[in-house]
Amino acid sequence: MITRLNPAPVDKDWDARAYQQFSRLRQQPVDELLGRVDLHNPQRIYDLGCGTGIATKVLADRWPQADLKGIDSSKDMLQVARCLPIKARWQHAELQHWKPRKPADLLFAAAVLHFIDDHRTLLPALLRHLNPGGCLAAHMPDWRDALWYRLMLDTLDDAGPCGRPIGTAQLRQRMAARPLLSLEDYYRLLAPLTRSLEIWETEQLQVVHGSSPIYDWVKVSALRPVMLGLTSEEQARFIYHYLMRVHAHYPQEENGHTLFAFKRIFIVAKV
Repeated sequence: MITRLNPAPVDKDWDARAYQQFSRLRQQPVDELLGRVDLHNPQRIYDLGCGTGIATKVLADRWPQADLKGIDSSKDMLQVARCLPIKARWQHAELQHWKPRKPADLLFAAAVLHFIDDHRTLLPALLRHLNPGGCLAAHMPDWRDALWYRLMLDTLDDAGPCGRPIGTAQLRQRMAARPLLSLEDYYRLLAPLTRSLEIWETEQLQVVHGSSPIYDWVKVSALRPVMLGLTSEEQARFIYHYLMRVHAHYPQEENGHTLFAFKRIFIVAKV
């Protein structure tokens, strides 16, 4: 049993191949978000945090004549995205420091803004990069109250030798922080800056399969900051204890699938 719960450690860089493992599920919120974007012919589109180009391809299919650009901080992700048979340009950049050369008609941000702190500054700044009538469309995983996330915090608290904490106090404090605002606070922040605003939340029951599918999902996103803050020895201890907890709380169904509830916040803001 222990051998089965001992996959390879998380890479400290984004793992494009692992991210693609659940590409169909990752595209579903993209489709839901784009279905609420009411733009007829946007000329300039930026896909923020484009990753392997899952959302970029959907945007290219909907508006093939647009000037479309994907922005991401991972060279590995962009290398995969550049292989897509679409009309798009790509830029390697850290989103919190990124500014477009020309204003956009659509800023599309799928599962990226939750990695950046201080949304009270970030979102108004993004709105200022839009042309009049332009739109910011974003979805963000809201995982701070998820069971698998609480199990991660518990593991940081007691996976060290003799049940002591693992990693630094700063790491544990950062992972326990909540960068996302409430739906009401997003409205109060953005309503004075927009002419139309939609905000909603969903909880999707994801049906995943594999020997450790929840770990496979979160290791390429939510667990990356944890791995960046741990030594290789600490990583091994964390992964062992975390997987023991995840497998205990997320048992496989009789058909071999694992049920994995996942919440997201959606925002569509027009200026």
